[in-house]
Amino acid sequence: MLTLSIRNLSVQMSGNHVVRNVSATLHGGEMVAVIGRNGAGKTTLIKAVARLVRRSGEVTLRDDDHVFSDRDIAYVPQLESVTSRLTVFEMVLLGLVKDLRWKVTDEQLERVTDTLMELGLDGLALKPVCSLSGGQKQLVFMAQAFVSRPRVLLLDEPTSALDLRHQLVVMDLARKYTQENGAITLFVVHDLMLASRYGSRLLMLHEGRIKAFDTAERVLLPYLLGDVYDVEACVERTPPGFLNVIPVRPL
Repeated sequence: MLTLSIRNLSVQMSGNHVVRNVSATLHGGEMVAVIGRNGAGKTTLIKAVARLVRRSGEVTLRDDDHVFSDRDIAYVPQLESVTSRLTVFEMVLLGLVKDLRWKVTDEQLERVTDTLMELGLDGLALKPVCSLSGGQKQLVFMAQAFVSRPRVLLLDEPTSALDLRHQLVVMDLARKYTQENGAITLFVVHDLMLASRYGSRLLMLHEGRIKAFDTAERVLLPYLLGDVYDVEACVERTPPGFLNVIPVRPL
């Protein structure tokens, strides 16, 4: 089984410990939600896993006796303003070739086409990415990650700028990719209902350290929410079976 092992991962920035000795093991087919207050180190953690920031500690991705490289890990940043005039097809192609000046093979072109069709983006292939809606742009970035068939998918607040429908569309696509490919997805999210709905486990960070790492039922507890978010909250289960955190008042 695919395993992502994180051991004593730490990150310092400007002399401050942003992530402190984080250790966790994730398995193939699993989606793990990273939650916590602003400044808890959530984005820094997944950037450290992707080796986008200087880190100490170890991150190992292996499947039985095979050890994978950083190329098997894809990072999807938080959606921001996009001004690029590249087309959707070209943007997704960059997920394979990294530089459009490189020679592109028929196989790579076919893979991009297939990925766009899987995500329902084939009708937008020739449109500039900057002309798309926020939800469409997020799907393009997901397609750019999917096209290289990564073993680990790192999503930084993939739903933060999206309406309710596109939140579900994006997260359903991430779950489908994870399950069908036996991949591992680690995603940062502020919406605790989305975290509990899509996360097989929740990794709760507090001041750069792991406060809890377990199922939603064992993490979304009033006393932990009080410690981490400084709020009095109650937790209920909705009719569809999802957990919902209801903040009562700040502490």
